[in-house]
Amino acid sequence: MKNKQQNQSAGSVRKALRSNKFKRGGLSTLMCVVFIAIVIVLNLVVSTLSQRFPSMNIDLTAQKINTLSDQALEIAKGIEEETRIYLIGSEDAYRKDQISSQVKYSQVANLADRLKEANGKIKTQYIDPDKNPQFISQYASESLTTGKVLVETDKRYRVLTTNDFFGQDQQTYEIYSKVDSALAAALEAVNLDKVPVVAVVTGHGELLGSDMRSSFDGLLERENFDVQEIELLTGEIPEEAQVVLITAPSTDYTDGEIEKLRTFLASDGPLSDRTVMVTCDYAQGELPKLAEFLEEWGVKAEQGLVAETDSSQVLMDATSIFASSAEEVLEDNAYRVLVSPRTTPLSMVFSANDEIGVQKLWVSSDSAYVFTDDMKEGDTPKTGEQLLATLSSKIVQDGNDIYSKNVVMFGSTQMFVSSYLSNTFSNRQYLMDLFHYVTATDDSSVTTVLTEEVTTTAVDITASAATLNMLGLGVFTVGIPLALLIAGIVVFLKRRHL
Repeated sequence: MKNKQQNQSAGSVRKALRSNKFKRGGLSTLMCVVFIAIVIVLNLVVSTLSQRFPSMNIDLTAQKINTLSDQALEIAKGIEEETRIYLIGSEDAYRKDQISSQVKYSQVANLADRLKEANGKIKTQYIDPDKNPQFISQYASESLTTGKVLVETDKRYRVLTTNDFFGQDQQTYEIYSKVDSALAAALEAVNLDKVPVVAVVTGHGELLGSDMRSSFDGLLERENFDVQEIELLTGEIPEEAQVVLITAPSTDYTDGEIEKLRTFLASDGPLSDRTVMVTCDYAQGELPKLAEFLEEWGVKAEQGLVAETDSSQVLMDATSIFASSAEEVLEDNAYRVLVSPRTTPLSMVFSANDEIGVQKLWVSSDSAYVFTDDMKEGDTPKTGEQLLATLSSKIVQDGNDIYSKNVVMFGSTQMFVSSYLSNTFSNRQYLMDLFHYVTATDDSSVTTVLTEEVTTTAVDITASAATLNMLGLGVFTVGIPLALLIAGIVVFLKRRHL
């Protein structure tokens, strides 16, 4: 009896296995298993490829802040030496925007990934200061903390900070991104065979100290100038320096310091373009030795303060005036809004002598005048075009090669502070163009690195909140899985009766 029941059970199993229902159900199950396996494998492949090729990740941000500009991509592709990008901090802190509550540091990680993808010679590495203090100690003078980025080759390195990556518009207070141009400029700077040096003179109570000059220094560094501070009284001007910057000193120079400036610009000196740039301030007082040196180059700072009678020619008050770029220099460029605040009026001692020619750089409108301390209320000022900036040049020729020794003078010092270097005005672009002009680096590819700054507060996907919720929650989270579930139930119910 027992054997008979076992034989019947075995027969029932064989019959079930041979039935069409089992065959079709088994095939369906097999297809489901294969489909799930394919989805899993495809997901792993795509995930691996997206890590290896970051450009596969679609940039959905409104301003495309996670996409390299054409200029940055061109620079990255041109790198020929191994270049290392060290992102200080943990990778999670960058990816998840945990470094700062004000800015999106994930953009730094995303663009570093794309630079690495563009050229195999570019390497990236995250350095956690807590886990790798030995690396941090190698650059003790740089105070490498989370959020800083060190870009390095065997030639030199460049350290980028939050201020290099992000800025704030002084008018709208919007945060804007400079990550693309900052990384690209650093890449090029550490790969250049030679970097022009700007030596900033200190030790004379300069109006523009290092703290007020930080934005300007940052612009120069992004344009691949090496900014160094020097004390002219006790030190020497670096041999590789092409610009010596003097920012409104409050005490006069010694004979020895003036002689160093003369030697720096001597015709029989090194065959390179060299410039002394001087800025003035209304309250700096008399500096007879420095004034004598400047008069040798055909320019003089007068007493008083340039002001405007036409309210349409001022930014905030009568002494923050709009300037025009004279057509004699940088005439091919259009500068929309140049602002010259608290400007000392300049004059030409001569327009040319046997060696030196003097040109206008900035001028005021015809409605400007010079305000002096002895003016009384009710006095009618004498209006006319005022000279705000000049360029004095001496040409040195060596065979077919021509070099220029220059003295540039600006009547304003405050135009070099951050509020006047924002993207609202043209001061920044003019000054960078001028530095490239006087150092003969205006043909370098670095002049194209300073890409358009974009705000980071724009909505990433241009859709309403309801639309975003519908797409995210309604479609992908609920809709598609629910549709697959319903389809599966329908197929199951149909097949169970076959």
